[in-house]
Amino acid sequence: MQKLISYALVVVFLSSCAHFSKTTRTGSVPATDVASTGGSNEAEGSQLKDLESFRVKDAEGPQIVDQELESIPTEVNPLVEQWIGYFQGRGRRHMERYLARSTRYEKLMKKVLKDNGLPEDLFYIALIESGFNTQARSHAAAVGYWQFIRGTGKRYGLEISTMVDERKDPVLATQAAAEYFKGLYSVFGSWYLAMASYNVGENRVKREVMNHYTRDFWELAKKKRFPKETIHYIPKFIAAKLIAKDPPKYGFAEIDYMTPIEFDHVTVDRPVNLRVMAEKMNINYEDFKDLNPKFKGEVAPLKANNKIELRIPPGMGEQAVTAANESIVEKVEYIADQGDTEIYRIKRGDSLHSVARKYRTSVAYLRDLNDIPKGKRLRIGMKLYVPDRTPVAPKRNVVAKAKSEKTPAVGSKVAMAGGRFYIVQSGDTLSSIAKKYAVSVSELKKANNIRRGRLLKVGIRLAIPGGNEIPANDGARRIPAATSAKRAVATKSRYHVVKRGENLTNIAVKYKVSLNEIKDKNKIKNISKVFVGARILIPEATAIQ
Repeated sequence: MQKLISYALVVVFLSSCAHFSKTTRTGSVPATDVASTGGSNEAEGSQLKDLESFRVKDAEGPQIVDQELESIPTEVNPLVEQWIGYFQGRGRRHMERYLARSTRYEKLMKKVLKDNGLPEDLFYIALIESGFNTQARSHAAAVGYWQFIRGTGKRYGLEISTMVDERKDPVLATQAAAEYFKGLYSVFGSWYLAMASYNVGENRVKREVMNHYTRDFWELAKKKRFPKETIHYIPKFIAAKLIAKDPPKYGFAEIDYMTPIEFDHVTVDRPVNLRVMAEKMNINYEDFKDLNPKFKGEVAPLKANNKIELRIPPGMGEQAVTAANESIVEKVEYIADQGDTEIYRIKRGDSLHSVARKYRTSVAYLRDLNDIPKGKRLRIGMKLYVPDRTPVAPKRNVVAKAKSEKTPAVGSKVAMAGGRFYIVQSGDTLSSIAKKYAVSVSELKKANNIRRGRLLKVGIRLAIPGGNEIPANDGARRIPAATSAKRAVATKSRYHVVKRGENLTNIAVKYKVSLNEIKDKNKIKNISKVFVGARILIPEATAIQ
């Protein structure tokens, strides 16, 4: 009993190093007197150091000394297997996107975690939180790779204002997440409980630990002492980690992985227009913003120290300094990226709810975009930034559009003289678009001059190589039956999704190939470990009998 009382006191004392509930999405946890490690926000912000440069081939950082911090346990149980099955089946398209994006940030984020003395496996928390989508936003207004709400982000030193949101920055947000996890682990001494706290809040977890005299996450989950989302949070993390560490083993053999991010770094002492600067450097603006996602619009304002830290493509230091000097702005104001937002003036009777409904968005998004705290009233004539719902028109230098022709909506398929075009919509990847139009990813890249690692931006128009026909499943002009059937055979014969009761032997018989050929093609050593839902690559493209 004395030992338990001592532990309770340690928990209460160390809680001053952590913070309150990350989000209200799994239940409201009130703010407590928990303090952060750095005092004021300004002091905290100074602790979050950007990297001067980053290369994939950079030397490894210091090795972790504390063996307890070296790795996170990987316990496979029915809940974990359930999530593996989900990602292989119904959630497959999500995991394919997450894996494709993961290589963009893996080396970078793991370096930050390791430099902070934390296990690299925490990287997979970002995978299940945001799928590495810098625009990810929850209904509770949690933003960015690590899904910080405003209060938590500021508590850990992230700048969040009308023009800047460092929750979207892969380095600074990971630094903040590392500080958070250090506090959580110091409280619980268990990675499973630390991750559960990241999801539901440490106060809830501390209460259950104290009431049930255990620090065993699985025991508390079995007793249903956490919300359902939190009970599934750890199994989901383990499943995602297993798949991401060995995608082919779980049927994810063909992923169009993104190129790892690399950059150099320049410091500027005047506010600049990033679009102008990109043009002066002769680089693509979207690529430049991808390196500097914390800036909400075109203008990069000065920080409190009267400087701006900008990431630039490797080896472009001299050009960047020259370009920055030619891109200085005298008036610092928010200039939205084209196609992202438009301006709405508040009218009599308007509320954030009515404006959110009108522009098909959420109140949380409007508050965050316009830096409106709760309780602040809207004034008639007040300027609000809202999502731009204007349809995207094709570029004039690609094809002339008649005045009477209607502009295609975002996500629409456009058939035009001289080729096909597709307007990118949310969730699209090159792989999904290539599959939709039965072309290869390399053909799609070549037709649109897309460099490896380039991000797709919602609303841009892609040229589709090949003829003018539109895919049959789009409800438009149909592909000839013979061609469609031929493609269907090729698609079905390439992969087979394992069903309950099947094994590699009867699959081999079904496709008239040898068991060894299937094992070799899929690099399978132990046939007993082929799970239901796994996608098996068939050596020869023969029709299903």
